[in-house]
Amino acid sequence: MPVELTPALLFLIQAILLIAGPFLLWRLSGLKHVAPMVVIQILFGIALGPSVLGQAAPELWQPLFAKGSLAPLSGLALLAVVFFAFLTGLHLDLDEFKGRGRAFVGISLSSMLVPTLLGGALGWWIVSAFPEMAGPKADPLLFAAGFGICVGVTALPVLGAILREMGLIGERVGRLALGYAAVNDALLWILITAVLALAAGGSGGFAGVAQIAVLGFAYLAATELFARPLLTRLMNRIAPDGDVGDMVVVVTCAALLGSAAVTELIGLHYILGAFVAGTVMPRRLAAAILDRLEHFATLILLPFFFTLTGLKVNLDLAASAQWWVFALATVATIAGKVLGTALPARLSGESAADSWRLGTLMSCKGLMEVIVLTILLEAGVLSEACFSAMVLMAVVVTALTQPMTLLAGRIAGRRAGHAGAS
Repeated sequence: MPVELTPALLFLIQAILLIAGPFLLWRLSGLKHVAPMVVIQILFGIALGPSVLGQAAPELWQPLFAKGSLAPLSGLALLAVVFFAFLTGLHLDLDEFKGRGRAFVGISLSSMLVPTLLGGALGWWIVSAFPEMAGPKADPLLFAAGFGICVGVTALPVLGAILREMGLIGERVGRLALGYAAVNDALLWILITAVLALAAGGSGGFAGVAQIAVLGFAYLAATELFARPLLTRLMNRIAPDGDVGDMVVVVTCAALLGSAAVTELIGLHYILGAFVAGTVMPRRLAAAILDRLEHFATLILLPFFFTLTGLKVNLDLAASAQWWVFALATVATIAGKVLGTALPARLSGESAADSWRLGTLMSCKGLMEVIVLTILLEAGVLSEACFSAMVLMAVVVTALTQPMTLLAGRIAGRRAGHAGAS
């Protein structure tokens, strides 16, 4: 007698698979020492999509993960990405940038701008060679700008996880990498805001773009001048001793959701508002808020986002354009990040080993890349074919970050040893 999949039963089966599946695979298979869990989660989501499970077992995939069966997951996926953007902003301590010196600023900017410009040039060529890679709202310049941003992304939270696993989180090279990644994240949101303004205001010409840009800057000014001091006073009142209780959690969630709603309303993406909310939260409560929210958001909510992302990934083995984009984007990302970081670091006086390790660490993509790709797909800048190729690039480059860093350190150490011996 066949079992009837009621909506509630279907949702519970999906939730068990999505939450427990990637975590158990990561912990029990030994992959924990090879790649961060975000890589396994992304691959797990892709495996449940039409590219893998849909092809291998369509009779199983159809009732469980076909698009019509995923409506209950969309709200959870939206919450997942909103909370992750907020937590990313919460990780970003702007005070860390003060007093770092010109070398820190120069390397930070170079580590983002060099791969972004390289990616932009590659995107300009791709849109002419493979026009099907551009989204419905993208002209060549807009596609090149969006593609360049995708190449230039560094994932701050996932980089922190990799540094912890490698034992570098407390070393100078680890702190420098996190500092560069924080600057990269700040620049990322500035650049993605500009691209979204262009995409959203395209139909209204320059006036539409200008209106969205003015509203965006007005919102940033309002959060800095009014929201930050208001939140500080409120948190001082309800959490004077730094204890994050239920009231603090509710106020925090209301603030991040309200901020996300405002940026969505003015024509920018709701993810931008969630990120901004994270940056204006009182720093004295940041660690405690992260402790309350981060595990639930990353372990319970994010798998739902990965499922919907996996369903959008449709890799066609016969489509050479997708594989060209994947290969070229992977090379551009690694080359741009490594050279854009390692060379200025070496010129500033860092050792060869630390310079190359910094370069390889900055190539880490992780979930941040997937979020940026999702934003650009929804904005009509990227096509689904380009999105699929770039998600695969993000997985491969993130998986390579740790082994590339180990290899870079060993090669530079051997060269230093040979030089000392001679």
